Formats: sequence, C-alpha cells, structure tokens
Amino acid sequence: MSLEILIQIATLISVMVGVVALYFAIRGYRRQMNSQVFIEYTGRFEQIMQSFPRGAWNARLNLNAEPPECSDELSLCALKYLNLCAEEYYLYKRGYLAKDVWKIWECELNRTLQSPLFKREWRVLIGEFESYPEFRDFVEKRQNQLSPRSDA
Repeated sequence: MSLEILIQIATLISVMVGVVALYFAIRGYRRQMNSQVFIEYTGRFEQIMQSFPRGAWNARLNLNAEPPECSDELSLCALKYLNLCAEEYYLYKRGYLAKDVWKIWECELNRTLQSPLFKREWRVLIGEFESYPEFRDFVEKRQNQLSPRSDA
C-alpha cells in the first residue's frame, strides 16, 4: 500500500472519529440543557404553588369540587402558572425541550386545565395570551376535552 493511500485512510478515519465525537458532544449538551431547564422550571413551579392561597391549589385535584371564591390573589397565581406553562409549551414546540420532559409536564397541565378552578380563571385570563394564539388554542382544546375521572 502506498503512503498516499495510507494518508487518505487515516484522514477518513480521523474525520469519522471527529463526526462521532461531535454527535456525542451535541447529544450530551442537549441532555445537560434539558436537565437544567427541568430543574429551573420545577423550581419555578414550586414557587408558584407556594404563592397560591391556602387550599386553592388543591381544588384542581378534585375535578368535581366547586372552585374557591374568586379573588385577585387567586387570579394572579393562576396567571403565573399559565405563563409558566406557556413558556414550557413554547420550548417544547420549538424543539428546545425533550419530548419525555414535555410528556411529564403535559399530563399535569392537562389535568389542571380541566379543573373547574382553571376553567373559570381561564375565562378571566384568556386576554393575557392574545399575543400567543398557539398557546391560547392549546388551552382551549384541552379544556374542551372530556375531563379525566377524578377520585380525589
């Protein structure tokens, strides 16, 4: 085998190793970023939940219960939650969020949106999402689906 052929083979192997290394680096980076997004949004979710008036958040667990009385504080908390969900939805739809992470959040979001509390609050807050019609339509569609059975 000539030296020229050996150089070409070595170059080809180097390029292939580089491509494989790049693939794994990008994959690792994406996984790390999704982990960071998950941790950040989980923390924000906890903060929002702590800001809800006492007992109000639990109202979404019982889909057959009457929601608590209306209040500015409750509407503000619902708006914070919906804004968080809109951001998560945006990240998912633009491919910045892994599908398996979205699936976890989507189940919770669906259940919450179908609660009497959030159906009522959505009617008050829908105007806040005029600039994001894709999320507004997502919420409308989810709220119009049949609610899952609640045993809570």
